[in-house]
Amino acid sequence: MAEMIPEWFAQGPDAELQVWRSLRAHLSDAWTIWHGLSYPVSISPAQAPGEIDFLCSHRDYGVVLIEVKGGELTFEDGRWFQDGHVLKQSPFKQVTAAGCALTHCLCEKWQAANLTFPVVHLVWFPAVSRQAAEPFEGAGCTLYTEDLVNPEAVFLSTLKAATTGASQVDVERLKQTLTPFVSYGADWRQRRSLADARLAKLTLEQARTLDAFAQFSRLRVRGCAGSGKTLLALRRTFQLVKQGKRVLLLCFNLLLAAHLRRVAGDTPHLRIEAVNDLFLDLLQRKVTSDPEFWHQLAKDVVPVAEAFAQAQHYDAVIVDEGQDFSPLVWTAVKALVPEKADFIVFYDPAQNIFQRNLSAMPEFPWPEAVLTQNCRNTRSVCTVLQPYAPEGMTISEEAPSGEAPEVYSASSVGALRERLMGVLERLVEVEHIPLSDIVVIGAHAHPKMALEQVDARYPGLKYFTYRKFKGLEAPVLILLDVDEQNPLWDTAARYTAISRAVHKLILLNLHS
Repeated sequence: MAEMIPEWFAQGPDAELQVWRSLRAHLSDAWTIWHGLSYPVSISPAQAPGEIDFLCSHRDYGVVLIEVKGGELTFEDGRWFQDGHVLKQSPFKQVTAAGCALTHCLCEKWQAANLTFPVVHLVWFPAVSRQAAEPFEGAGCTLYTEDLVNPEAVFLSTLKAATTGASQVDVERLKQTLTPFVSYGADWRQRRSLADARLAKLTLEQARTLDAFAQFSRLRVRGCAGSGKTLLALRRTFQLVKQGKRVLLLCFNLLLAAHLRRVAGDTPHLRIEAVNDLFLDLLQRKVTSDPEFWHQLAKDVVPVAEAFAQAQHYDAVIVDEGQDFSPLVWTAVKALVPEKADFIVFYDPAQNIFQRNLSAMPEFPWPEAVLTQNCRNTRSVCTVLQPYAPEGMTISEEAPSGEAPEVYSASSVGALRERLMGVLERLVEVEHIPLSDIVVIGAHAHPKMALEQVDARYPGLKYFTYRKFKGLEAPVLILLDVDEQNPLWDTAARYTAISRAVHKLILLNLHS
């Protein structure tokens, strides 16, 4: 297996992730791979600052530079287009410029007139099949989807064609030169990236659940917070869409539905909706202030849902956060599922903050799949979560230790707002954590939270109730005005809210 630097995929487009996985899985240990290698202008004065997607060094033959372009690529009238948008520069000229910059940099650092090994330039289109005809500049130096399974053969043939014999690379010298150009600092971004990589590994329970999907077209999946229910729901959704099925993915939370749509993108034959939005659409109604509106909506939609099912609009219905559905909503959801359609329900009874009657959920004649391992939160977050979690919840062995939780208490809202301002100042201005990574959660809607000064100082800071933020997660989570004597902060509420924190948890407790 190749040595990867950094050893985890910190960030980048999906196309680069595909290539990274291919290189890690299919290259031998003769290779050292750098991903996202920057060359600053101070090192390479002849070139503007830039980045090499992948630098692949073989100890016996030389160096391969790769520029990765995802999506649909077309070449027309001498210009390159990516998903219909013209590229500022040909990807082949882009990687060639990067190669010139690297060569200049290495020669300068090593005080050499030329390199003793070849540096070849390739462009990889991982989402595009091999073409019968290629633009002249791409002939012989382009990789496609088919090359993901055997990149080494292409690399070696290209390197051997560029030299008359073996050209040994001093890999250690190359590392000493290039490593300072790769960001290895212990800042927030790197700490988060390393923890994310460890949390992203598939658990045995998740793998077994994926196997169960292949055996049972109808299944209930019960899982604790952070056990990967939403990820599995999306994964099964994409599997079914790939099989040519039309899929309806439902949840209760508007924010979660919006998040799922962003993740899915423009996937054909897939509809993602918050369940009440679907009902409004089916009945062509608008929301009113009538306190009985939603109750009546769920009743009225049943006959329409039955007709919807008979019309076979969807081949599969998947429900995420099923514990949030009321019995009336379940009646309507069951009615809109066609008789032979796939039907999968994900839920966590411990997150039943709306106190629904869970006996209304659909039942199937075989055992439900169970997920007990939390793989979202760091160990530090789990130490705070554990007292409120259901019996049997475990923490993944791969979970990083994470940032130490912070707990502050005060007897007044005013004192807690001063503390909140101080915490935000430290996070944003001292630790340089992006405001976009921070979410504040409370029990009441924003107008009731006395956040005017906070909003003025930190415009764009996200605040939600824990009900509205259900099913989502935040790198840094601040729980505001937590009062264990308040029924709004009961065990289910604290369990649900705390489990939203991935890396850093800050509790601002109100002692009445």
